[in-house]
Amino acid sequence: MKSVLIAGTTLTVILGLLFLLFRILQPFLFIFLTAFILSVFLNPLFVYLHQRFRLPKAAAAIFAMVVFILVVTIPFSTITTLLIKEIGDLLSFIQTNAGSRNELTQTVYSYLNHLNQWGISTKNFEFEANKYIVTTLGFLSTSLTSILSQTFGLVFNGLLTLLVTFYFLIHKEAIIQYVTGINLLSQANTERLTSRATEVMTATIRGNSIVIAIQAVLGGVGFAIFGLSSPVLLGALYGLASLIPVVGITLVWLPAAAYFIITGNLVSGIGIAAWCIISNLLMDNVISPKIVAGETRLHPLFILFGVLGGVQLFGLFGIILGPTIIALSFIALEMYHQLLDE
Repeated sequence: MKSVLIAGTTLTVILGLLFLLFRILQPFLFIFLTAFILSVFLNPLFVYLHQRFRLPKAAAAIFAMVVFILVVTIPFSTITTLLIKEIGDLLSFIQTNAGSRNELTQTVYSYLNHLNQWGISTKNFEFEANKYIVTTLGFLSTSLTSILSQTFGLVFNGLLTLLVTFYFLIHKEAIIQYVTGINLLSQANTERLTSRATEVMTATIRGNSIVIAIQAVLGGVGFAIFGLSSPVLLGALYGLASLIPVVGITLVWLPAAAYFIITGNLVSGIGIAAWCIISNLLMDNVISPKIVAGETRLHPLFILFGVLGGVQLFGLFGIILGPTIIALSFIALEMYHQLLDE
């Protein structure tokens, strides 16, 4: 009885402290998750710098993070700033050029006027269209500006993320050794899980980055050919939208094609639609499966559902965590099969 009481008390204390630890760290889970993914992605560069150039671990980690900041942060900030400017300019144009706006809405109205024959009323369409466009663009402009205006919070969270990433990189062996010591799995199975997780996460990040770059180039070239302004900016948005499965890039090219068709430029509208549809079919069915699925060694169908489910569960990080969890699940099933054989 005494042994049972001691074990129960000990377990209660452990669970209570772990619960309190979780509540303390809960506001920073996003930071730890970001730092973990970033450390996995930067680890090959960190190891290369540490072993090839014999840099101290701290110096190698700092250099790897500086490379990441230069390669990722600066282009992202530039694109975001350009996007805010473009939205602001468009909103200002719509608000100050009533004649052009009315001409466009009247054109749309004339196209939709035949709906009255089917009993669908288009009354007050012009007013509602103007109201929707101004409200939507105003919301986007305000939201993006609000996000960037929270400078202190973004900088603070960014610094914390880099700090945690730094310690994840330089203390990777100690962390793995500690986790291995407290888990109930064998060392072989632990190594299988960690190596597979690292492999899938690195391949997913690298593969998606390549796909985004290719999509951005294809989109930018298409927008430039058919006469859209700011093809570089739109191409960048096109590439980022490709992360959203199935409908992502449609959110970029469909409004552009619809605008050209409504304003009478039928050739450019159909051209943009055909260019984007054909290039996306090529990417989704030929290039992307070889890049992403080939590196992760997962069937494209599993990657699709992994991304869709992961985004619903984890948000943006689900793009990486979804396929990773699916890959680890297959490893877990193999481990279970081995236990049955034993």
